[in-house]
Amino acid sequence: MSVAKFVAANGREAMRQVREAMGPDAVVLSNRTVEGGVEIVAMRDTDLGSVQATAQVYVPPAPVVEPAAIGDLRGELQSMRAMLERQLAGINPAASAVASAAAHGVAASDPLRESLFEWMVGAGFSGQLARTLLARLPLGYDRPAAMGWIRTELASKLPVLGDEDSLFAQGGVLALVGPTGVGKTTTTAKLAARFVLRHGADKLALLTTDSFRIGAHEQLRIYGDILGVPVHAVKDAADLRFALAAMKDKHLVIIDTVGMSQRDRSLSEQIAMLAGVPAPVQRVLLLNGASHGDTLNEVVHAYRHDAAPDGGGIDGCIISKLDEATHLGSVLDVVIRHRLPVFYASTGQRVPEHLELASGTTLVERAFLTPRRGSVFADADAARRRAAAADDEVPARGGADEVLRSLTDSADALSQCVAELNGAGLGFDLARSLWQQRGAGAPALRAMSQQVREAVCRDVTRQCEQYVLAIAATLQVAVPGRRAPQPMQHTLWLADRDGMPLAATVTPTGRGHGAGQPLGEAESDAANLRAAMSAARKVVNLLDAVPSAATLARWQQAGERWVAGARKTARVVCAGAAWKLDALADTLTFHAVGEDTVRERDAVRWLASADVRVPDSPVRGKGTPEGGVDACLVVARLADRATGELLDTRYLLCDPALAQDAAQVARWALWTDAADARLRTLRHAIDHFARDVESGHAAGAALAALQLGLSVLRLEHAPTAAAPAFLARLAGRTAREGVPVPGPVLNEGMGRMLALLDVLENYPGRGAAVPAEAMEVLP
Repeated sequence: MSVAKFVAANGREAMRQVREAMGPDAVVLSNRTVEGGVEIVAMRDTDLGSVQATAQVYVPPAPVVEPAAIGDLRGELQSMRAMLERQLAGINPAASAVASAAAHGVAASDPLRESLFEWMVGAGFSGQLARTLLARLPLGYDRPAAMGWIRTELASKLPVLGDEDSLFAQGGVLALVGPTGVGKTTTTAKLAARFVLRHGADKLALLTTDSFRIGAHEQLRIYGDILGVPVHAVKDAADLRFALAAMKDKHLVIIDTVGMSQRDRSLSEQIAMLAGVPAPVQRVLLLNGASHGDTLNEVVHAYRHDAAPDGGGIDGCIISKLDEATHLGSVLDVVIRHRLPVFYASTGQRVPEHLELASGTTLVERAFLTPRRGSVFADADAARRRAAAADDEVPARGGADEVLRSLTDSADALSQCVAELNGAGLGFDLARSLWQQRGAGAPALRAMSQQVREAVCRDVTRQCEQYVLAIAATLQVAVPGRRAPQPMQHTLWLADRDGMPLAATVTPTGRGHGAGQPLGEAESDAANLRAAMSAARKVVNLLDAVPSAATLARWQQAGERWVAGARKTARVVCAGAAWKLDALADTLTFHAVGEDTVRERDAVRWLASADVRVPDSPVRGKGTPEGGVDACLVVARLADRATGELLDTRYLLCDPALAQDAAQVARWALWTDAADARLRTLRHAIDHFARDVESGHAAGAALAALQLGLSVLRLEHAPTAAAPAFLARLAGRTAREGVPVPGPVLNEGMGRMLALLDVLENYPGRGAAVPAEAMEVLP
């Protein structure tokens, strides 16, 4: 038996030596870091048979599902952290006591609360608020449950307006105050636009007291001209009283005040000017969401107490510049601390789209989802802890503790995401299994293809009533070694019940090689998959136009059906006469088949059908051409339920065998609207997951990438509770409530999640050999 040891400076060089000496299919038995580099012990794959022949049969323990395995990993990591902390405390008790006292008041023996504290502080919340909440954290919570509890508690303590009508209905005077550059003028325009949309321009007027900034008055006047709202500038208290008296017929007057630093001595004069008018004034403070917490705290004190000692105060606030904030928790902390109601949140410069009614849940979620690349301006508590550790010569604590904490946190988040993906029937378990085997040889690749076919057959049988739908498109694909892109046919298979993606294939449409496979093999795999689905359910091909006679003959021989979209001006033959489709539709009898919503309007769906013939040649004159394709015409109309106004009409031609399923045909046509976007997401997945793969592994990587892309399409179709937001966060994006996460973002997040899983499940302390693929990326 040939077993050899290879030592090199890094993992990539060691694996190169293994391949040169033992071939590309060599079996890696072990690997470890040694003095001078990396050591790998390997054997030839041809010798594996002799080992297998003498090996005893292994009796596996009770099956353990993947989320449980990750849970075990999390427990191990937490135990390792606790053990490391105890060891460090034993080595230097004084250093441990200083570090603990200088930290944050959370016991170092409680790793859960310590990691939650860092999580909150990292989002921008103060150590004081974090300590207060964690002191009330119920016992028995794991990390995901504790994070959910913290989010709920923060949202409940965040006062918000809740109802915009209550702000506008009372009318009067609304004054926006705050420091320079916080966005008062733009926010004034946004509020004005929202008011005009609800109550009209004749009930609103705008005032500005900003005579210092060059162009400030002109900027607001431009907004006023667009909205049809009068804009006036005032210089002092007398001007303000006169202007408000002249506008007493207006329901609401919004004042854009001059920006002043919280330390400006003139601030009290501005507040006094607002207090001196006869009408009641609501003062709304603008807080910069991108500012430091101490600065925001000082601003609120100045505008609420220092400048208004007689109780003028602040009635509420608007958080601006959310799109620029890196630690949104700071402004939320200040709002909670001062019990200051939040009216709106500004997320950009566009008027009025980038002004949202404040939601406590949304703001808290955004605070924790805001991507951060790491700050050189560390939190004070964390800085003191590191300084104390350094002064007492305990340099190992910070590094080891941070590494272990990041691994623990990743395991917590991953366990929930993986559990959701595996339990939602998205095919993620199969896709990940293929991903782990992507570097296998040809025999394993054939077994992987068989796995895919079996899974597709199960899904088709379970999720399809009578039919399985096929949508195909040709996309240009860049192929390594070729100057021009190669056309490839991408086919997506959907369930007839709800449009759930079930399978996908990619085959070359011309000469050459595609996705790392020979032409014949790629087409053969696609044909085998199609045959497997055809054996379970009837295939229906969804098209943009009526197919050629040769294509129809091939489908008819295979027992397949077809549905094609058509223009209203297309001509068909019905009852011996030639008709345009829209003219023929006006002679048909429509029946109501259900209700729908179109552009936020309640609508009724009406349906009519007729037997027609699609001629082979264009219809000219009064004669009717011979020959052609027999078809069923399905006309679907959507009409407003209240007024009867026609909202949408679709003309469809289909196989005569589908005439009894006209209602289903109309539903399928709606699903084709999203086909282009789905196919682009699938193409992005193939390019994303199969990139940077060695040529010898291209076929396996392409198969795995196709299945991962299919899992992403299924997740788009039926989003789970937390997985899309988690994947978006991994991709460096923010998931907004109620807004679907785009497919390419899910692809990127899925790729990073697979990398995290590899790291967490194959770290050297687990006692298992690192796969050869992982070794190649080691330094």
